[in-house]
Amino acid sequence: MSRNNDEPKILLDSDVIRHFINGNQLLILSRIFPNRFVMLDKVKNELCRSRGIVLQVNNFLSMTKVPVIPFPTDRIIMQEYALLTRQFGEGESACMSVARHQKQFIASSNLKDISAYCRTHGIMYLTTMDILLEAFKKNILTQEECDAFIHDVKSNGSKLPCNTLDEFIASQSNTNLVLSHVAQ
Repeated sequence: MSRNNDEPKILLDSDVIRHFINGNQLLILSRIFPNRFVMLDKVKNELCRSRGIVLQVNNFLSMTKVPVIPFPTDRIIMQEYALLTRQFGEGESACMSVARHQKQFIASSNLKDISAYCRTHGIMYLTTMDILLEAFKKNILTQEECDAFIHDVKSNGSKLPCNTLDEFIASQSNTNLVLSHVAQ
């Protein structure tokens, strides 16, 4: 299937990157939605404040060719970002303001921070679990590897909404709709 350059990019938030680091699957991330993931420089800066993952983040970006893009200087995006940072983190605010005004998608699991804003402004978002399910559907990871990923992420102190991939699939009523829209 050929990819259209006009497809929305998927803006990676730091929590998804951390999940894939903790799940020992960071390098497969770019294969799940090829040429769609990008990272805003503000998200990279936020990630690199954690000195323990700087090397992993830099290796991921250089090995997978996921581009780091500068935060836009458009006045309306900068104003939106300034308003959002009063309530949310730097990465979430950057992703939400850019996604809203440039019609991009977001990859974030910080649902308490982003879900209401995304619904209000019609922004499509994917969680870590949505991305993991897509990796399974595309035969990038087996079900056992997905379950091991979930276990590893949770064992490293991160939160995910389920303990197995089957449990996640059973809990979703609109996952196929969301993923089919993103995968187009």
